Amino acid sequence: MHCREHVVQLHHRIDDFQAAGAELIVIGNGSPSFIAGFRDETGWRGPLYVDPSLALYAAAGMKRGVRSTFNLRSAVRSVGTLKRGFRQGKMQGDAWQQGGVLVIARDGRVMWSHASDGPGDNAQADAILAALR
Repeated sequence: MHCREHVVQLHHRIDDFQAAGAELIVIGNGSPSFIAGFRDETGWRGPLYVDPSLALYAAAGMKRGVRSTFNLRSAVRSVGTLKRGFRQGKMQGDAWQQGGVLVIARDGRVMWSHASDGPGDNAQADAILAALR
């Protein structure tokens, strides 16, 4: 799944996350001007921030670079994404920056993390929910 598809998938499980006592927060790496379009494309109404400096991504240990963006696994995942009907829209933000998921406790401890190896390498909702238990 690509970022937009991943947010849509997580959004479909929002009740499960809330039942587990979690709040989902989406952080993109584009400009603040991209927020409205992202909300329109994904239906995401929860907290949404941007970090065009990529400082948060670096601090969280997220991967960035040509190798993490263009590789055989990413190509295979992209084909799967296309088969599921998702299309890559206009690139917004840093194309080389990969994302991920952090589960952070209220006291600031990182309880679980997933740093994407490349496009489409997203943490599954069930794995995230298991980390919350």
